Amino acid sequence: MSDYLFEHYFDEPMLSRQRLLWAIATRRQLERWERYVARDMALAFSDGEIDGLESWAAESERHLLLIAARNMLGALDLPPVSTVEIDPTIRADIIAVRDLLEHWKENMPIFNAHPMPKVPSHGSGKGFADRYKRGGPFDAISWSNIDGATVLPSLSAQGLHEIIDAVEGEAVGAHPELAAFIPPRAPSPWRREGGEWLPSVGV
Repeated sequence: MSDYLFEHYFDEPMLSRQRLLWAIATRRQLERWERYVARDMALAFSDGEIDGLESWAAESERHLLLIAARNMLGALDLPPVSTVEIDPTIRADIIAVRDLLEHWKENMPIFNAHPMPKVPSHGSGKGFADRYKRGGPFDAISWSNIDGATVLPSLSAQGLHEIIDAVEGEAVGAHPELAAFIPPRAPSPWRREGGEWLPSVGV
């Protein structure tokens, strides 16, 4: 490959492709993870909780979700920078938690102990610990009736769906032919009732 082709590999059509690819991957993982969270919430109403198999699955799906979301951010940042607006705190949290999950051996003993035994050694961990005194990066199942499923303290599942919608819209707006690669949305495991997010019947 010539230097010119190497330097111009990510031209505008290729950039739109990569942004859409990672948006689709993020959505796929988000939908998989949401079902476990909705089921946990449904069982909580009868003083239950999901079993160990489902809990472990939720943990791995969330980890893969954050890997995809971090790659989506990376694609959005390539020049020319995307016009999709993402709150700086949400951006910082996606990057930080993805890093913390990758380096789980060093960070689980710190963040999963209360009180925290020592200050995290890296900037991503320090920043997250400073922003949030409650809740940690390894909380794989988190929800409230107001926000629904929460991927991160700063980001609900619905908020992430809206970011993905914007990324897909930008890519398809520039290249309508890319719409053919967007898979159908999975049925939502949530319903809105009285301003609250509740698990759908039969989750």
